[in-house]
Amino acid sequence: MTIRSLTHNDLPAHCGVMSMAYHCKCNPEEASLPKNATVLGCFSEEGVLVAALTYARREAAWGKAALPIVCVGGVASLPHHRHGGAVRMLFGELERLARQEGWAFGALYPFSDSYYRQFGYERASRYLQLDVPMRAVVDFAKSQPKELPNEAAGQMELMEGEASGELLRVYNAYAAGIPLMLRRGREHADRFYTKPLEDCRYCFLWRNGSSGAAEGMLQCELDAENRVLMVRELAWLSPAALRGMLRFMRGYASKADTVRFCALPMGSPVPLLFNEYCENRVQVMNGAMLRIYDAARVLEGFPAVGDGVKLSPEALVLLVSGQLRNALSLRCLPGVEISSEEEARALAEAFRHCGVPLIWDGF
Repeated sequence: MTIRSLTHNDLPAHCGVMSMAYHCKCNPEEASLPKNATVLGCFSEEGVLVAALTYARREAAWGKAALPIVCVGGVASLPHHRHGGAVRMLFGELERLARQEGWAFGALYPFSDSYYRQFGYERASRYLQLDVPMRAVVDFAKSQPKELPNEAAGQMELMEGEASGELLRVYNAYAAGIPLMLRRGREHADRFYTKPLEDCRYCFLWRNGSSGAAEGMLQCELDAENRVLMVRELAWLSPAALRGMLRFMRGYASKADTVRFCALPMGSPVPLLFNEYCENRVQVMNGAMLRIYDAARVLEGFPAVGDGVKLSPEALVLLVSGQLRNALSLRCLPGVEISSEEEARALAEAFRHCGVPLIWDGF
């Protein structure tokens, strides 16, 4: 079998693979190759496209820096060509490209954890989904002082047209503080809801009432049928910005009975602001799976792992994503060999402050 990047001439075949894999309709005449991404295909000896995946290089926050991460999506194969190693060959090519291009991480959204574990991926990203009654938001707004300082009062600004530099600055500044949250540039402008008249989705900036500086971002849409305000993304650079955006949401009280915060980072303060309401519902949701391609770069700044410790790639993902916080958890995990209890405690302590990754972007 042959592995190569797809071209425009391969679009009809790619449509066929995607349609059969995802049980969806696909019109080759309307199809196009993705922007800022590459589609990799596996071809049989007869030249038939039997499997494909899409990947894009991004940058993700990691410590005080940003590391290159490859985001993988659209993994698909023809049903009558499965179990022949085509998808494994595609991931093998990604492994080669990772070494060549210097990618530190890989990320994907799985249909099955066990399936992608065979390629070195492990579930790492988790986030909170919070539902609160609208009256909780209204009561929160009423609890704030009637006379707020100018900087705390602030104002909301609807964003339309091209994503502004301020919008990107607020998002990226917020993302810098959350492990593996993807940075966005001008080429990712479609991630922002700046065409409200076309799709009824809205993007707002919150501005400081004194300086006028943008310090918060809210992306939302209204599920009118179920009377739910869907808060898709909420980013803030100051406590005043968070409080200001929460006060703003009460403006939807006539249209929504519930506010759903769709993806809050683990440890977010937002649930604590409404914790007196027994109707609140908090769920821990699974996010992306991760693969570490360059362990040396990922572990830079961490204490060295002792000679008596052996970690599988999957165990290393769990460790750096803040999900193994004590020695007993470490020693119970498959793929981990630790020669002594002392080394297990030292390893757990070294990674104790790791945060759980959050990735908002789909791919």
